[in-house]
This record gives sequence, C-alpha cells and structure tokens, in this order.
Amino acid sequence: MKKVMVFGTFDIFHNGHIDFLKQAKKYGNYLIVIVARDKTVKKVKGEATCNKEKNRTKTIQKSGLADKIMQ
Repeated sequence: MKKVMVFGTFDIFHNGHIDFLKQAKKYGNYLIVIVARDKTVKKVKGEATCNKEKNRTKTIQKSGLADKIMQ
C-alpha cells in the first residue's frame, strides 16, 4: 500500500482544497491529511483561524477524500 500525506490549515475549505486532495490521492491509495492546530496557525501566521481545528477536521472528513485525518 502506498500512502500519501499532506498537511495544511484548510481554514475555509474551498474548491482549491478539494482539487489539492484529489491530486494528492492520485499518488497513492491511502491519503492522510494533517490539519494544523489552532495554536500552530496562530504562531506561524500571526492570526487566529476563522474556523476551529475540530470544525476544519470535520469538513475534510465530510468531503470523503481522506482515508485518515490527524491534527
């Protein structure tokens, strides 16, 4: 089994994110998505996210594109 892992903030989930995940999935048969933690986003970007990490994770889960989602 070939696993592919991607990561990002995925704050406001849009068509670009969907396309990104679909493209990533083509490189293997198991897609792992890492969702950035709220505190990490704040530290790196200097501002809070619009959506909390649990909501961002649920949105990706609902898309059905990821086999595993981690924070």
